[in-house]
Amino acid sequence: MKLRRIDFKILRTVRNLATCLVFLSGLCVLSGLPAYAQNKTACELLSKADAEAILGVTLEPPQPSEPFRSLLDPDFTSGTADQGCRFTNFTFNYATPNRPKPPKVVNVRLEVRYSSTPNAHAVDEARKQVDTRTYDHPTDLPGLGDAAFWIGAPNNVTLFVFLGGTTRLMIGPSEIGLEQEKAMAARALAALGKTSFTYGAQPTGLNKPVLGKPGANASGIEQLKRDLTAKADAGDVRAQRTLGLLYQYSTLAPDGSAQPDYPAAAYWYHKASDHGDAQAAYELAILYHDGLGVTADASRSFHLLQKAAEANYVLAMPLLSDVYADQKTPVSGNRATYWATKAADAGDPRGWLALGFEYNMGKLGGDPPYWHLKAMEAYKKAAAGGNCVAMQAIADMYTKGSGVPADTAQAQSWQAKAQSCQGGNIAMLQQQVAKYNARAAAARDPALYPVLAARPNLPNSPAQARNNRSPVDARSADRSGFSRSIVAGLVAAAVVAIAAALLVPNPPPGNANDCCEDQNFNAWHGLAETNRCNRVVSNGLNPGSFGC
Repeated sequence: MKLRRIDFKILRTVRNLATCLVFLSGLCVLSGLPAYAQNKTACELLSKADAEAILGVTLEPPQPSEPFRSLLDPDFTSGTADQGCRFTNFTFNYATPNRPKPPKVVNVRLEVRYSSTPNAHAVDEARKQVDTRTYDHPTDLPGLGDAAFWIGAPNNVTLFVFLGGTTRLMIGPSEIGLEQEKAMAARALAALGKTSFTYGAQPTGLNKPVLGKPGANASGIEQLKRDLTAKADAGDVRAQRTLGLLYQYSTLAPDGSAQPDYPAAAYWYHKASDHGDAQAAYELAILYHDGLGVTADASRSFHLLQKAAEANYVLAMPLLSDVYADQKTPVSGNRATYWATKAADAGDPRGWLALGFEYNMGKLGGDPPYWHLKAMEAYKKAAAGGNCVAMQAIADMYTKGSGVPADTAQAQSWQAKAQSCQGGNIAMLQQQVAKYNARAAAARDPALYPVLAARPNLPNSPAQARNNRSPVDARSADRSGFSRSIVAGLVAAAVVAIAAALLVPNPPPGNANDCCEDQNFNAWHGLAETNRCNRVVSNGLNPGSFGC
């Protein structure tokens, strides 16, 4: 009987322990804490046998290795030996200096860091370390962990992997290549278990725009928004981005001035950007920079600009160059030049403008005569691409005699070109929209008639755009002399053309949206930037601080 009582007590104790374990497991799930162990050292994450199978060589026993100034550590501190592990097939030993090397020497490090609480910003923080301490440009790597990216040349790759918000892995730099580093990371992740965690700051306060009621009295713009929203809700990324443009640019007040709906634009830009649309990321970066429709957030604006530029969206490159130029890190100047050069090589005159400024300030080496000579070359290339600011810079150089003989006639000539150059954008925009009109008319789609009727009327020529100004228009003219309402109307007309082009059935062969969709459509973007910068100036802000 006594033994039975003891057995009963033991069983009751075991049952209570099991209940506690179930309860604790439930708490773990409910609290969102990672359900995998975080007590594995770096060398415990990947066995010698697994590493040999991946690398195809016989390795020495893995050695714990203390990280030193790792990119996983923002404070430049040294880590502990359990955080790093070195895999190699050859270690030099002074006791046996003549020991032959294997035909292929392999030397690769694996590092791990754990945090007690999930950190949604861990990826951004690691990318910032790369951005401020190296000259590398991260490349995202989907399908590995919850987030991953890699940097470096093919023979010097470093791989970063993130899991569960609490685990960070780094493999490299090494010469084994990206594919073998990915295989090593996959084996290490298998030792940790699977999670599903979303990294990055999640947008708040963005609500889907409410459409007006359909009916016979609905405007063409409202009908266009309704048709595009149906496509956007079905996952059409171009429709999502174009809705952002429509809400930002297409609506005009009774006096002809722009009447943007920034919160609605931000909502759709977010949708498209989250699906990888580079132009939407760029447009959203501007909104975050200026605090339009969203809370101003310089960091998020910067990350979105990086995202757009790294996706080869040319218009983001010169603005990203400007942001780097304002930073004070050991590598920011180099990065500013890199993105300005990328923009210039891609044909964006603002890239040449940025290079001209850098040359003129002596940031790109050489002596003062060389600075000014190269600055003038860059400015003239920017001016040839229609950049009005470059024309003014050339006029200033002739006025001051900087790198060229002072020449009043040349200065006045370039000053006049700078004042009138916006007319070229207007003329080009008219041609592009007219091209769309012809194609839309050829489509003979009755559904498009209300949309076409809703477009603002365009002035017949740049001269008419100037000459038909009322006294009120003259007082509200932008720095190029054009009425702000005319500029706003031209931008609105172009955006409506872009949007309506998505609804044209059976477009002709070629690019269905070639009139307005091209990312190098400098006329439209030039006028859109003029519109934005006019608003900055009218609000009493420093245009230089807003990329104007």
